[in-house]
Amino acid sequence: MSKYILVVDDEIEVTKALNLRLTKLGYKVVSVSTGGEAIKAFLEAYYTKPFDVILLDIGLPDVSGCDVLRTIRQEEEIRGLNYDDGVKIVMQTGFKESWMEAFNGGCDDYIIKPYSFEDLLEKINEKAGEPPAEE
Repeated sequence: MSKYILVVDDEIEVTKALNLRLTKLGYKVVSVSTGGEAIKAFLEAYYTKPFDVILLDIGLPDVSGCDVLRTIRQEEEIRGLNYDDGVKIVMQTGFKESWMEAFNGGCDDYIIKPYSFEDLLEKINEKAGEPPAEE
């Protein structure tokens, strides 16, 4: 079964590149560019096929990634999920200082931009497991 990933980044080229590379590896990917869209995608997927990993940019144009993170963790808590049972969230940031706020908000990991795809893939595999070779 494919792992399901939500990519949240307002840089369209980043989301296109991640979508293409992750899809080629066997992941199913949904990409959005705002915090509001991320929350909506999370809530919609929760009842059908929840995301295994969310790659969440901290610097979004409408709602900060840290606010999106807190909203997702609150929604999981309302639904009775323990932290370990919730979606794995890897924060993406270009600012080294913002990772502490993300960890306080409940993220599972973070990566500083610019990063190599291999480093990001390592974090995804660590959190969600390897994608299947072929379905």
